[in-house]
Amino acid sequence: MDATGDLIIFNGRLTILMAFGHGGEVEKSQLAKLVGSDVIAERRNRPIEIERTEGVAVIVAGNEKITCSANIFTDVFIAGVSILRTEIEIRDRILFNDILVALHSSSIIVEGLDFQSFANKRISEIREKLNWGKKASYYPITKRYTLLKLKDFTPKLDQKSLREQYGVVLTRFLSGETSIRPLHSKEISDKLSNDLSYYDEDLFLASPEGVFILGCEDYLRDLLELLELAISLLLLFQIYDMKIDSEITNAFDALKKLTTSRLYFLTHAPRKLEKSLFKVSEIGLIILDDIEDLMNPHKITADWYYQSAYLKMLNTLKVTDFSKVVQHKIDVLEDLYATARELSTEQLAMILEFAIVGLILWEVILPIVR
Repeated sequence: MDATGDLIIFNGRLTILMAFGHGGEVEKSQLAKLVGSDVIAERRNRPIEIERTEGVAVIVAGNEKITCSANIFTDVFIAGVSILRTEIEIRDRILFNDILVALHSSSIIVEGLDFQSFANKRISEIREKLNWGKKASYYPITKRYTLLKLKDFTPKLDQKSLREQYGVVLTRFLSGETSIRPLHSKEISDKLSNDLSYYDEDLFLASPEGVFILGCEDYLRDLLELLELAISLLLLFQIYDMKIDSEITNAFDALKKLTTSRLYFLTHAPRKLEKSLFKVSEIGLIILDDIEDLMNPHKITADWYYQSAYLKMLNTLKVTDFSKVVQHKIDVLEDLYATARELSTEQLAMILEFAIVGLILWEVILPIVR
């Protein structure tokens, strides 16, 4: 397993986050049964840890494998996203490159299952627990995020030397890939430049796929909480985007009927359009009421460093971009609805005018006929 020049880990932690939708907002009474009302009051707009279990994980790379202890957490974001957090404690010698291979070859085994199967099983259990006794629809989209923290490794290098000597493998980890394609120097420099750590001797390299960590002991927990919030918001906006897309289809179907039917207001199309608008407006109100505050670093924390780190996380994960797309679609649908209402009103007014003219003529002609 050894190879000259390889980065070898003796002690570290591999954390895999799996974010998934759990079917909409969780009722506070349901969460209170799981974690207590005081916690909900303090952290209702943050991921809340509701359960923790211990297990065994095996990392397999080629002919080598190591057995590790694993701590498995469930963190629930009340707005509609949960995170399965699996922390694998590495205590045996393993190559950094072997971890890369294991992450992308289904050879990380947790509780006797490959990680994806284990995650799917646990996600189903969490959804059932959060929606006990009621049916909920789930969007298939998930977000996987990987974090690797080094504690004891060789060669002994500081954060500057790590980036200089192992920039390629760090970039592959942060890019979420193991391909042997040559990496452009700009790609490497871009990936290694996004350091969110506070102290110069620390390293918290973040990307849309993962984080590489060295040090950060005093404030790592706070950074990871902010990261979980950013990941939760990203997935939430992606789910909103999918929901709105389905309503866009309904809205256009209704508008097509408006252009082809002379009695549009008598059909089911107006009701269908109003229903779509209501669902989309509901999403808009949730964003306005809760989510928009969470997009503002100054409303999350008063500390300037955490504000800066959180803003960089939102930008790195493209949360801001997704929020703009969702808001744009909401605005366009509202404009379409306003246009449809205007056309429908004009159509109804024209029919009423014909009806009035008809009644007047009837009143005039009827006496003559008699």
